Amino acid sequence: MPFLEYLYGQIKSTFEKYPHRFFTEHDIHSELTMIATDLLRKEGTLTEKTKDGYMTSRIHHEYPTPFRCRMGGSKFEVITEEDFKREKAKNPEFRARRGWVDFVILNPYFVSSNKLGIVSAKRYKSFLNSIKEQKYPSLDLALEVVYYPTFDETRHVGIMKRRVLSAKQDYDKLVALMKFSYAGKIPFCREAAMLLFSNTRHRGDLVDMLKLISVDEKVAFHTILYR
Repeated sequence: MPFLEYLYGQIKSTFEKYPHRFFTEHDIHSELTMIATDLLRKEGTLTEKTKDGYMTSRIHHEYPTPFRCRMGGSKFEVITEEDFKREKAKNPEFRARRGWVDFVILNPYFVSSNKLGIVSAKRYKSFLNSIKEQKYPSLDLALEVVYYPTFDETRHVGIMKRRVLSAKQDYDKLVALMKFSYAGKIPFCREAAMLLFSNTRHRGDLVDMLKLISVDEKVAFHTILYR
């Protein structure tokens, strides 16, 4: 089922009703986990067994991307394996690591058709070697959560801009995630979105800054702001 619409509707309703309930992004992650857990448990699809017999949850945080990337400053750049090897040969100090996605829901068929090592995606070489074998998307949903909380009336323009630039970087990461596919046929992820929350009273300034982010049709961008 499409999860994005349901999770977004639930968390939006909660935040708009209680805009100072959350102190950190992790608080929002926890709320999303409770919403998703309740939904999947009612459907009887919260857990799934891997091919080698390990029962695991479909909900996870900090799930690794299927590609290397560089995220210096506010920039985002995917580094292909070919580019990585070429740059590494020229400069042994060259670094490009995988990124992380804040919140994901795994596809149950991906889980059941792969061993735990592949499902967890912890071993990058093993994951790369498994690409040609994949028949299902890895993720049903990927979310990045950005929270710009304020606890006073000050505009904090500098902090606000840094949060927006960080959001742009994470959004570009989701766009790259949605472009990734197995053997050019099977999408890695079915749905992806950024959820940007803020309880600032200076929402006009924030909305203006958010124009720095170019929205892609494959990745939803939802802002949930203080009214």
